[in-house]
Amino acid sequence: MIVVDTSVFLDELFQFEQERHEKARLLFRIIQNGEIPIIEPELFKIELIGQLLRRMKQTEATVLFDSVITRLKFVRTNELEDLAFSVALATGSRAIDSFFIAASHLKTAFLISNDKLQVKSAHKFGVDVYYLLDEFEKVKERLRS
Repeated sequence: MIVVDTSVFLDELFQFEQERHEKARLLFRIIQNGEIPIIEPELFKIELIGQLLRRMKQTEATVLFDSVITRLKFVRTNELEDLAFSVALATGSRAIDSFFIAASHLKTAFLISNDKLQVKSAHKFGVDVYYLLDEFEKVKERLRS
């Protein structure tokens, strides 16, 4: 079981930079082929739809949103609130990052992100985390084991 930050989903869905896009695309292929469950904090839905609407028309965004969330499992916000607060208190992380870190911690899942600040906060809180852009080979190895 893994938690994948929104930054990685966006890198898969949009080609901002070739290397980021390729690594995210390959990551999701490995996840799909290995039938590895992805869990997300429920707030992921809000973050994702907001990001999609900045880049495409609402009708396209909602179709893409629906196709993404059908392959995910979610941890309810109320299950994460106290822990997310503890994460923010211990690390100074952004609110949304605290929820991803809390979900990883609660579910004993490792976190994959393309957000350096989130990775730093997750390390500080003791969560098993990988910065995909620099640790792609380690992530592949971990997912295949």
